Amino acid sequence: MRVVYLRRALAFQAAGAGGDVLRGPDGRHGHVAAHRARRGARTHVFQLRDDVTFHSGRPFGPDDVVFVLDHLTKDTTSTQVKSVAQQVTSAERTGDHEVTVGFGKAVGNVWDMFGMMVLIDRESVAELASGREIIGTGPFTVNSYKPGSSISLKRNRHYWKPGRPYLDGIEIAIAAQLSSAVASLRSGQTHLALDLSPLDAAGIRDRPGFRLVQSDAHDLTYYIGANVEVPPLDKVGVRQAVAWAIDRERILAQALGGIGRPSSLPWSPGTAAWDPDRAAAYTLNPEKAKRLLRQSGAADATVDLYYSNTLATNAAIAQIVQANLEDVGLTCRLQPKQDAEYQKMFVSGKIPGLFVNGHGFGQLTPSTLVKGAWPFNARQNASNFRDPEYGRLADEIWTGKGDALTTAYRDLNQLFLEQQFVIDLINSTHTYAIQASLKGLAWTMYDGIDLDHAYLA
Repeated sequence: MRVVYLRRALAFQAAGAGGDVLRGPDGRHGHVAAHRARRGARTHVFQLRDDVTFHSGRPFGPDDVVFVLDHLTKDTTSTQVKSVAQQVTSAERTGDHEVTVGFGKAVGNVWDMFGMMVLIDRESVAELASGREIIGTGPFTVNSYKPGSSISLKRNRHYWKPGRPYLDGIEIAIAAQLSSAVASLRSGQTHLALDLSPLDAAGIRDRPGFRLVQSDAHDLTYYIGANVEVPPLDKVGVRQAVAWAIDRERILAQALGGIGRPSSLPWSPGTAAWDPDRAAAYTLNPEKAKRLLRQSGAADATVDLYYSNTLATNAAIAQIVQANLEDVGLTCRLQPKQDAEYQKMFVSGKIPGLFVNGHGFGQLTPSTLVKGAWPFNARQNASNFRDPEYGRLADEIWTGKGDALTTAYRDLNQLFLEQQFVIDLINSTHTYAIQASLKGLAWTMYDGIDLDHAYLA
C-alpha cells in the first residue's frame, strides 16, 4: 500500500509509525488489560497486557510506562497536555504487569494525556528524534526512513493483535506540494492521500474509483485569532465587529468545499461544552459590525491579517476575510508568511494583528483545550489574552463536577463569545482521500490513522 503525506505531516508520521498509546479506561484499546481508580480518582492502577513486545523484541512492561510518564513531566519535554503531566506525583511498578500512577489532584482530562501518550522505547529514545532508530510496539516496523522524502514500513509479525495487520507493508511518500499529492492519488500510484485541503479533497468525492472519507471526530476548527495587545484589536468591540463581519457560509462553500459547519465556539458536537444555540451566535451582519466599529472609534482603522502561504485553505480563507472586512470599513492588509516564519511568530505570541489558523482539541475533554491548546491556553496563548475570570473558569472545568461543571461550561462559552480573542468560523474534520480498493480504514479521535484492519480489495 502506498500513502502520500504533505511535508508538514512528516514529524507526526515518523512518531506514529513506531509507537502505540496507553488508552481506554475500559481496557479495550491500547496496552491496558484492566484499570481501576482509587482515592477520588487521584490514583490509577493499570493491569497491562502481557503479550506486547517492542519491535526490538523486548517485552513491554510497567517500567516502560514509568519511563514515558517521567519523560512527559520533564521541563524540556513539550506537550499540550503538560498541565496533566505536571500533576503526576508518582509512577511506580507495583507488579509484573501492573503500574500505579498517582496525581496531586483529580483532573477531568487525565485520559486525554494517556490517549496522546506515545509509548516510546526507553532503550532507543536518544535515536528517535534524529530518526536513526524508530522503535515502538505498533503494527508496522520502520524499514527505512529518508528525512523529508519517504518512510518504508513493513508488517510487524509479532504485533499483539493476532492476525493483524493485513497489509505486508506501507510506502509513505512525503509530497512538497499539494498538487503532487493530488496527482499521485488520481494517477493510481497512491492508495491514500492525507492532509489534502478540504477543497481538493472534496474534488475527489465524485470521481469514479475514489472515495472521500470524513472522520467523525470533527477535530479541526478554522478561526481568526486576534492579538489583543495590538490596536485596534485591543478593543473588544472591534473583535466582535470582525466576528459579525465574516461570511462563514461563503468560507464553508468556497474554501472548504462544504466540509464542516459554521460555528462560533471551539467545541465539536457531542462534547460536554457543546451548545448548538451559542455555536450559532455570530452570523453575517455587516450593519452591526459597522456600528460596533463606530462605537469603538475604529471605523476607518487598518488591520493586518497573517497566514501561512503554505496552506492553501488558510490563504483562501484570508482572502474572503479581507473582502468581508473591507465591506464594513476596515482596511485589511494581507500578510502571507513562509510557514516556518509564521509558526515562529504564532508560538511566540508575536503576530501583530489578526491571523488565520486551524485548531484541534475541540473534540476532547473541554479542559484540555483551555489548559493546553496554544490558541486557548488560559495561562498563556497566541492572542496574549489574559483574564482572571478566564483562569478561574479553566480551573473549574478542569477539576469541577456535577452542576458546578455545567455552570462553568455555560460561563466559559459566554466569555468566548464576548471576548472574541479567538473568532471561530467553521468546525470541520480531517478527511481521507482514498482509492475505492482500500478497505478497513479507521482513525483515532486524536487524528491518527489506524491501519490494523486495512486491506486492498
